[in-house]
Amino acid sequence: PAYTTLLVTWDPLITDYQAVRDRVLDCLSKSDSDTTRGAARLHRIPVWYSTNSGPDLEAVARHAGITIDEVIRIHSETRYLVYALGFAPGFAFLGETDERIAMPRKQTPRARVPAGSVAIANRQTAIYPLESPGGWQLIGLSPVRLFNPQNLSLLKTGDAVQFCPVTEAEYREMAGGTS
Repeated sequence: PAYTTLLVTWDPLITDYQAVRDRVLDCLSKSDSDTTRGAARLHRIPVWYSTNSGPDLEAVARHAGITIDEVIRIHSETRYLVYALGFAPGFAFLGETDERIAMPRKQTPRARVPAGSVAIANRQTAIYPLESPGGWQLIGLSPVRLFNPQNLSLLKTGDAVQFCPVTEAEYREMAGGTS
């Protein structure tokens, strides 16, 4: 599933198109399409917001015409909905970011974004679950592991996420002192 689409696959040698179409339409007519009623779970995710942990935090503040503290307050006061999972295992697309701190993706993506990086791109925010390339604006780090091969993704589509600011010392303690 994604924002507005769903991939349906079938074997045309076993089931014909009309049968699949009728089944999909039947399911859609019975579905609860109101995703705003409530999330499955609320995750409170600690974030160390700083220009040391989020190299683009100052640029986001400058782009918005506000202080770094205001960016942190706005980002952490908003409750986000997990819209979709993708890009990388455990990567959750969260929205919507307050328009005051929305900022476009970087024109040239970074070759390496550390795991746990909290980022903004346009009206979305996310946490990079694994080290990977990426073009989002980095504003902080979270010690929370979003993906592991046994439990897969911590976040599920429809869940809610609230970011909670923590100090560098608190972040390092939660991360096991290894970051």
